[in-house]
Amino acid sequence: MTVGDIAAARAAAARAAADGTFVMPRTVRTARLTLTQLGNHHTEDFVRFYGDEAASGYVGGPADAAGAWFRLAMYAGQWALHGFGHYALHDASGEFVGFAGLWFPADWPEIEIGYAIVPEARGLGYASEAARAVSALALELGAPSVVSYIHPDNEASKQVARAAGAVEEGPVELGGKPASVFRYPVEEAGAVPALDEDAADAAWEVAAMPFTIRTARLTLCQWRRDHFDRYAAHHGDAASKRFTGGALSAARAWRQLAADAGHWTLRGYGVYAVEVEGRLVGAVGLHRPLGWPEIELVWSLAADARGDGYATEAARAVRAVAAEQGMKSLASFIDPADAASLAVAGRLGAWPDGAVAIDGREAVVHRHPMDVPVATEAAGSLHASL
Repeated sequence: MTVGDIAAARAAAARAAADGTFVMPRTVRTARLTLTQLGNHHTEDFVRFYGDEAASGYVGGPADAAGAWFRLAMYAGQWALHGFGHYALHDASGEFVGFAGLWFPADWPEIEIGYAIVPEARGLGYASEAARAVSALALELGAPSVVSYIHPDNEASKQVARAAGAVEEGPVELGGKPASVFRYPVEEAGAVPALDEDAADAAWEVAAMPFTIRTARLTLCQWRRDHFDRYAAHHGDAASKRFTGGALSAARAWRQLAADAGHWTLRGYGVYAVEVEGRLVGAVGLHRPLGWPEIELVWSLAADARGDGYATEAARAVRAVAAEQGMKSLASFIDPADAASLAVAGRLGAWPDGAVAIDGREAVVHRHPMDVPVATEAAGSLHASL
């Protein structure tokens, strides 16, 4: 086989392994660390880490508080999409010392082990200890391969990878940037670290909305990997996204999808995937990233699914269930030029209530009535929903 054939085979194997056959535990324990799934309580840790330009330079670069929260949601959301992702690292005293785990966006050829340690905890070997544990467990549970993609100038990260047993293989380009591939050999994976199966569902204990809602024509459900193609097509359509930040590349759309899934983990509610007979037609639900003034009821439909009242039907159902769950107020922030969304708000009985500057744009606040009943079927169990 040629080098290209081997790379293609590895990429295909990685995609197959991520298709529901390879799932990591939510909690792992090593000699000195406890690895747990990321949650909203790590917001302050992420804001502090991404506010440090030197610390975050090779892990996406510095970000403001909202950007740090987006990355937290993105890492948390990959668990819902793939069944594996990044962990928070806590030392023996319970202090947050960094994050590490598996990262596999749509534009990555293989499953990557990433790691980042807060400045005050560096030099103690935590990153290599976590990487060694994650690689051993991933390879034991069915990952066909795991690598770390490291910037050529990042000598500290290269030392971590070598200490964890990885071997430098050669250069690659990812997202237009150079990287060195460090491969974790299967035969050197080492002992599988201790698992804590009792914590497997801890991330879902904060649920404030059911995971599935069914209306007369629609199923509102959690995000899945197989939604990605239509999700990316919708987010890549400049006309569809002109009022909500503009078109996204496929790579950026995958990260947005992960963040949408992660919003559920962090908040206990979020935006649903809206399906008609199993086909994704849009997204409707509750949205409140860090910095949002209040919970927003949002809707967005694919171009080929408009005109049939799906947005109104789904939004009305979400609003009714939110009211049943005890939410007292919902608003929608709508661009004054977005005639279609203004029409949906009107059909929902929402009324204008001033203006707000949000996410770099001016929007009209539309306040929703919360006493409008609607017939829905809600599934509250995560396992029933998936």
